Amino acid sequence: MDRQTIQAERIKSALTKTEFATSGGRATFMLLVSGRGAFISDEVERDFAGPCLIWAPTGWSTRISLTAGTRGLLIRMPERSLGRALPTDVISAHVRQIVSRRIFLSDLSDGVMQSFVGLFDKIESELHEMAPGRDTVLHHCVSLLLIEIWRAAAPPLQATEPQPHRISDSFLNLVELHLQNHWTVGEYARRIGVSRDRLNEAVRRAIGIPPHQHIQRRLMEEAKALLVTTNLQVAEVGYKLGFSDAAYFTRFFRRHENLAPGQFRRTFTPLWRSRSEEISFADWP
Repeated sequence: MDRQTIQAERIKSALTKTEFATSGGRATFMLLVSGRGAFISDEVERDFAGPCLIWAPTGWSTRISLTAGTRGLLIRMPERSLGRALPTDVISAHVRQIVSRRIFLSDLSDGVMQSFVGLFDKIESELHEMAPGRDTVLHHCVSLLLIEIWRAAAPPLQATEPQPHRISDSFLNLVELHLQNHWTVGEYARRIGVSRDRLNEAVRRAIGIPPHQHIQRRLMEEAKALLVTTNLQVAEVGYKLGFSDAAYFTRFFRRHENLAPGQFRRTFTPLWRSRSEEISFADWP
């Protein structure tokens, strides 16, 4: 068994008791459709009956004992897969908090059960078919699985506004995800669920500059990096960063740097890169 890959397994009817064991380096997700069992992990020992959901995060060795005739679904995931799959938007901290602890949920609704079964089916088929893009699909499936676990296990979010550090963290994460979308500060505030003034205050307190200035700074940092480390044309750099008009990108860049993008590239491209570009394929031995 490869401990660095995701494993999906159907728990089918058996004539004898069945046991599953997982080391602390893997997380365990079990959806029990019917039957009974016992969960043992470090100091925790608990009996359960289906239908129910069990989640055991990484860090604890886990043993699950099932009675004869039990039916369900089992997914085991390495820590690396979990780390990559955790969402990075405004719900990141909430999901991480929930899936870092052991979870036992019973009385699951039919809709919740169907959501988990659908995700299991997709993960299982991707693991068996080895289709192009399999790893990317698995990554998104695990991310959805974690979100569904959070939805099922988390108490309702309080209606109060988040603390300033939560607001700034959410903003900075969203900027990295949507920099090319050129969202307004108002749109970021709406996605986070706070007023524009509240967002402005929290971001200024956290990083010393207002949200709009941070967005423009990040755009300039990305533009400069692309100009000196790639062979993209200036217009292509602008399009890559979400500017629909090359002339507008040039004006934006000049306003912040007092140089046109082409001048910046000629001035700041490392000397070794300039020399390497002078050598054509015909010069190779």
